[in-house]
Amino acid sequence: MFGNSDRSPYSGNVVDSLPGASSLGQFMVKVYGLLGVSLLISAGAAVWGMGPGLRIFGGHPILTAIAMFGTLFALMGVQRIPVVNILVMFFFAGLMGASLGPMLVGALSLRGGTTMVADSLLLTTAIFFSLSLYALVSRKSFSFLGSFLFTGLILVVILSVVQIFWHPLFLQAVVAGAGALVFSGLILFDTARILQSQEGEITPVMAVVTLYLDVLNLFVSLLRLFELFRGEE
Repeated sequence: MFGNSDRSPYSGNVVDSLPGASSLGQFMVKVYGLLGVSLLISAGAAVWGMGPGLRIFGGHPILTAIAMFGTLFALMGVQRIPVVNILVMFFFAGLMGASLGPMLVGALSLRGGTTMVADSLLLTTAIFFSLSLYALVSRKSFSFLGSFLFTGLILVVILSVVQIFWHPLFLQAVVAGAGALVFSGLILFDTARILQSQEGEITPVMAVVTLYLDVLNLFVSLLRLFELFRGEE
């Protein structure tokens, strides 16, 4: 799928942009390798966020959000600086993972909570691998989905804000369901966009962060759906 190469996916400058079709396989191996490490860091940070970090991330949601957005903007600024970009990206992954701590504690406290978390994780994994494989094998352009997904994302964000002040069950289900559909679509769209990027258009670090956010938000949306439709609230 990715072509043969005796180079390690982590060798060389990790911020090299797509150099052409001959190196596309190596680029994607690098992206998926870094994505895997980022997700493992998030998983470890989530465990910490459920224990010692719960007071920090559970009691200061606004400060947590500011820290996450600040780190993301910082990453965009240092994405082409070797070593620094990787460190900032891993810190961002850890911060995002730890911020899930309060949500996971709430889910696990429900009857059948462990099963819901496990099912959400398995379904997220299945969706990600299926859609990624389809995009990699088909090499189709899904740019026609861009406007729809962007509109859907804006609606999810707006409804999520409304949900803070007014949260009937049907609205929560709409937000979670729409989020699951939008972020599933974004996995397909973003993977295809990365594959078809031109030289200098995207760096591995930003490709990783893009897919990471798609996966994380899909997991959160699916977990919320499981909570709602299993009648645990």
